[in-house]
Amino acid sequence: MFPLALKSNPYALVFKVIKIAGPFLGLSLILGAVANWYLQSSPQQLPLKYKLIQGERTFYLESASLPEELHKGLKFRTFLTSDKGMLFNLGRRHTNAGFWMYKVQIPLDIIYLDNGVVTKVIDNVLPCPKQPCPVYYASSATHVLELRAGQAKQVHIRPGIRLKFLPLNQPDSGFRMIDSSR
Repeated sequence: MFPLALKSNPYALVFKVIKIAGPFLGLSLILGAVANWYLQSSPQQLPLKYKLIQGERTFYLESASLPEELHKGLKFRTFLTSDKGMLFNLGRRHTNAGFWMYKVQIPLDIIYLDNGVVTKVIDNVLPCPKQPCPVYYASSATHVLELRAGQAKQVHIRPGIRLKFLPLNQPDSGFRMIDSSR
C-alpha cells in the first residue's frame, strides 16, 4: 500500500500528507477569512416584527435584541425606505444610554424610549465612516428606535409621547401613538 520509504520513515509520511493537504488547508483558511470579513461588513436583514402607526403613517420595524444584532444595527445599510426602521430592545433600563453612527451609511433619527415613553429624539444624525465618532446619549432608555432621517419630525415624535409597537401578526385596532404630555 505505501512505498517502502514511507513505511520505514514515519516522518516521510507526515511530510507527504502535509505536501498534499497543505495547499487545501491554506486555501480553506484564506477563504474562511474572506467569508468572515464579508459577513462582518455586510448589512444584517432582520425580520420585520413590529409596526408603529402615527396618524396616516405606518412604520414597519425590524427588531434587534440579541447582542450581535444590537451591535450591528443598521451598519453598512446604503438605503432605508421612509416606512422602515429598527427597534432596539436593550433588555433593561440603561441610564446614560449611548448610540453612535460608526459605519452606518445613511442619516437617521435616533429616538430613545423608556418603557414606551420617548425620552429624547436626535434628528438627522449623520453617518460616521471612521473613528472617532460622536456618541449620542439619552438620560435613560429601555428601547431605541431608528428611522430614516426626517421621519420623527414628520410624524411629530417628541419627548413625552408614548409609542406603542404592535406585533405584525395582530390587528391594529386601537393602536395609536399617545401623547402623554397633555
